[in-house]
Amino acid sequence: MASFASFSSRPAHPRRISSTTASSSQTANVDGANPLLLSAVEALFKFPPVFSLAAKGARKKIVDRGQLMGLDFASDIEALKQVDWDKEMAEVLDTTVSTPGYYKVPFHAYPDGNLSMESALEVTVAAKSVHATVMDPEGKVLDPEGDEKLRSSYNRCMLQLLEEQDARPVKDILDIGAATGLSSLALLKAFPGATVTGIDLSPHFLAAGRYLQRQREEETGKKEHLMLLHGLAEDTRLPSESVDLVSMCLVCHELPESASRAIFKEAARVLKPGGALCVMEMNPASQIFQRVMQNPIPYTIFKSTEPWLLEYVNMDMKTAMMDAGLMEPRQLENSSRHKSVVAIKKS
Repeated sequence: MASFASFSSRPAHPRRISSTTASSSQTANVDGANPLLLSAVEALFKFPPVFSLAAKGARKKIVDRGQLMGLDFASDIEALKQVDWDKEMAEVLDTTVSTPGYYKVPFHAYPDGNLSMESALEVTVAAKSVHATVMDPEGKVLDPEGDEKLRSSYNRCMLQLLEEQDARPVKDILDIGAATGLSSLALLKAFPGATVTGIDLSPHFLAAGRYLQRQREEETGKKEHLMLLHGLAEDTRLPSESVDLVSMCLVCHELPESASRAIFKEAARVLKPGGALCVMEMNPASQIFQRVMQNPIPYTIFKSTEPWLLEYVNMDMKTAMMDAGLMEPRQLENSSRHKSVVAIKKS
């Protein structure tokens, strides 16, 4: 999913950083964060007209940036609009899956959040727009390949941390929050020959993902080792000790802390001994993140697209992973605003 990566860049080499412990306060535990600003924005967003105005401004910024790079949102998705999405969704929808309340709020400037075909059909071009400056230290150079480079940097850091911790060989992967499969495809590149099961709560994203997968397979004549499933990450229904690696790419910031902790516990359950939970996320310790949290305009735009941002910032990820039964995680920066974290299940 799209993230704070729009302000990101990657250093020449991954840099190891230490984990920090978050406080239990209701305002973000970020150095220099303005608690009055955070509280004021939270209060303002309780009024729908204010939130709607901020969200529209955020989406306009995404679209405008995309147009500067030659991305045409309307044209790119026009052909997809002709698909019978009701039929596609019916094929992927699991009616026994209950959607939690935290998932029914607006995300990424879409009133229906991830539960809309509009957001599902635009996710690829939106990711390219949002992550366009990910490689530029100044956050000014627009690169249409920024999203792919960000995911590739996660792969590099993940592989390095897995090797350092002597993790088990990776054959079966669970991709949590797979959406349309962008993160799943990146995992298939990192682990050739592995099989990826992508799970997501949005039947809209999964319907688009399965449709696009069929198109790719028809074009290449090759079946992908990828299965996209509708399900709850806190209760995947997968057998215990059945996968070698669980990945969460830009997912935790879209969850309340309680959900992230529950997912970490589920990951520990489904992992085989020596398997790994791998997380790539924006890094609240980064200087750019801290500057945005202090600046009224960027923070207001950012917060309007990420309803659970403060809960993510306040979560002590290291402790949460260890509380779930995993070993102490190791961490690298995969961009100047992102971190890759890997925790192993004890053999």
